[in-house]
Amino acid sequence: MIVVHAVLRSRPERRMETVAALIAMQHAVRTNDDGCLHYAFVADLEDDCLFTCVEEWTDLDALREHLASPHMAALDAVLADTAEGPADIRVFEAVPTEITPV
Repeated sequence: MIVVHAVLRSRPERRMETVAALIAMQHAVRTNDDGCLHYAFVADLEDDCLFTCVEEWTDLDALREHLASPHMAALDAVLADTAEGPADIRVFEAVPTEITPV
C-alpha cells in the first residue's frame, strides 16, 4: 500500500476558494480514481489555513494515474493562485499492522 501525506497552506484571503477546490478534488478522487483506498483532506485544529491530505493507494501505478488525472491538474491550477507556496508531499510504502490495546 502507498500512503501519501500532502500538507498545504492556503492564503488567508483565499481560504474559502481553497476549501471549495479541496472538496471538489476529494469528491472527484473518491468517484473516479481506481486504486484509491482512502482520500481525505483534514483541516488543522489551530491553523484554519493549514490542510493535510491523507491518501492510501493500492500501488504506485494507481497513484501515478491519479497524479495524471484532469482533476489533479484542475486542483493544481487553483492552488497556484490560492496556496502559500507548494505543498509538502511525502510518499510512503506501508504495510497494515494490527495493534492491541495496552
